[in-house]
Amino acid sequence: MTHSNIPQNRERIFIVCFDPLQVANHFRFKFPKKIPLTKTVADFLETERQLECYYYSAKSSIYTKLEKNVTRNTAVYQWRRTYVQENKNSVCPALTANMGTGGHNVPIIKDSYGIRKLTPRECFALQGFPVDQFIFPEISKSSLYKQIGNSVTLGLVQKIAAETAAILKSS
Repeated sequence: MTHSNIPQNRERIFIVCFDPLQVANHFRFKFPKKIPLTKTVADFLETERQLECYYYSAKSSIYTKLEKNVTRNTAVYQWRRTYVQENKNSVCPALTANMGTGGHNVPIIKDSYGIRKLTPRECFALQGFPVDQFIFPEISKSSLYKQIGNSVTLGLVQKIAAETAAILKSS
């Protein structure tokens, strides 16, 4: 189950507050209900070969571990500082601000061309951004990853904002 049909394990707490003296029907606010997850990580991945900088080469200090453990094209793995683990729940681990610096919890996949990390475009898509309409700022990749990791899942925030607006409008 999810709140916005995004296959990412991103547990967050959202707090919505109203001044009861100014918003008479504040008690009617309802957080969005969970919906079934119908999308998979594969729905957000690009299928063509990516830039070489996203692929791990045999020269990488962690390549031997990756090659041994990242075996299936249909799975999402994560680098956990010293080891690789498969995400058994078939969702992407939480996207973090330090992905671009090789930090922990870096999502890794195996595609037809090798073992690689997710691209910024794929990560933005996994946050719910409409990447086909999205213009990426011309900043470093590590800065893009930082923005992604510090972001929230767009669809859920839109639902919370719409409910908040409806409560405010009806008061």
